Amino acid sequence: MIDRSEQRCGFMAVLGAPNVGKSTLVNRLVGTKVSIVSPKVQTTRTRVLGIRMEQSAQLVFIDTPGVFVPKRRLDRAMVASAWGGAADADRILLMIDATKGIDADSKMILDKLRAQDKTALLVINKIDLIDKQNLLDLTDRLSQSGSFSDIFMISAQTGDGVKDLLARLVESAPLGPWMYPEDQISDMPSRLLAA
Repeated sequence: MIDRSEQRCGFMAVLGAPNVGKSTLVNRLVGTKVSIVSPKVQTTRTRVLGIRMEQSAQLVFIDTPGVFVPKRRLDRAMVASAWGGAADADRILLMIDATKGIDADSKMILDKLRAQDKTALLVINKIDLIDKQNLLDLTDRLSQSGSFSDIFMISAQTGDGVKDLLARLVESAPLGPWMYPEDQISDMPSRLLAA
C-alpha cells in the first residue's frame, strides 16, 4: 500500500475533434475497454471516466465527446460536456488526427484554448497512417499554433508512443489522495462496461 503522503491523483481531459481516437487512447491508457469505439461520429455523447493506477499515481482520464461546430441542441450539449470536462481537469490532452491535420474543428479547438490561455499537452494520433515528412511538417505547424507543454506522436491503435505519454502523465500528476478505490477502472456501472 502506498503511503497517502506519496499518492498522486490527476484528472486528464482528452479533448479533440470527432473521431481523432480519444476513446481508443483512453482504453489503451486504462488497459481495458471503458469507452465505446466506432467509426461513427459522436459515439461518445457524454463524458466517460477511465481510471489507471500507475506507481503511486491514480490517473483519471476524462473521455470527452468530440468538439465540433454544433448545429442542434444535442450537439451543443455534447460540445458543452467536452469543454466542461476540460475545465475541470488538471491536464488537457489535445488530440489531433495526423491524417486530417489542422481541420476546421481542430482549428476551432486550438483557437478556443488560446483564447482561454490554456496550456495543453499535444497528442498527435494515427502516426502509423502518415509518412514521416508530413508528420514532421504537421508537428511544426501545430507547435507554432498553440501553447503546448509537451508534444507526443502516437498511434492509439497500435500503442506506439503511448508508454512515453503515460510516463509523462504519471510524473505530472499532482500530489493528492486517490479519488477512487485502487481496483476501480471507470465511473460507469459495470453492466454498461460489459456491453
